[in-house]
Amino acid sequence: MNQKKIRMPRQERGIATRNKILEAGRKLFSEKGFYKTNSKEIAKAAGVATGTFYMYFKDKKPLFLEIFAVYYEQILQDVLNLPSLQVQSIGEAEEIIGILVDRLFAAHNIEPEFHRELIAMIYSDRDVRALNDKLEKKVISLVEAFLKMNRSFLAVEDLETASRLILRTAEEVVHSIRIFGSDVPADRMLNELKRMLFCYLFGRTK
Repeated sequence: MNQKKIRMPRQERGIATRNKILEAGRKLFSEKGFYKTNSKEIAKAAGVATGTFYMYFKDKKPLFLEIFAVYYEQILQDVLNLPSLQVQSIGEAEEIIGILVDRLFAAHNIEPEFHRELIAMIYSDRDVRALNDKLEKKVISLVEAFLKMNRSFLAVEDLETASRLILRTAEEVVHSIRIFGSDVPADRMLNELKRMLFCYLFGRTK
């Protein structure tokens, strides 16, 4: 195991090198999977020496974890990048639910192959699972904040549980389409997901 101190670059050249390693790692993890990829291959794909790889990452596990964190944050930013999540009417609430579902679906097209490997790793590696749990807690808190902001329109009362149900349901549907494949066309699945979430949260169909 390499014992050298890991470098966090501040110069543009170092940052660029580190980003190349991150990109190469994501590509190889997507193509070959975590366990069939080694640090030497990642360094070669990034166009750097193996020793350079170890200057920035202790081994491939910290690299995978960082790629996961960056990937998750990118999805989060893509989904929640709205001027405001506070609704003024039931009609606006339905519209926002629709936008959020569409953005969640679009964001999962960033790297579906990597996401498939990520799901496998969540169930097989405790470090990846721990990071996933941490990131999910952040999302749940954001969903709960959205619900609290619009409490006066809601039919549900247990906002913490509702937040978890929304996340689990939306992810399951999107994963079934983007990652595992669905016999039902995507537009029909997404339309019913929007309708289901809207009816559950606001207690009405319109």
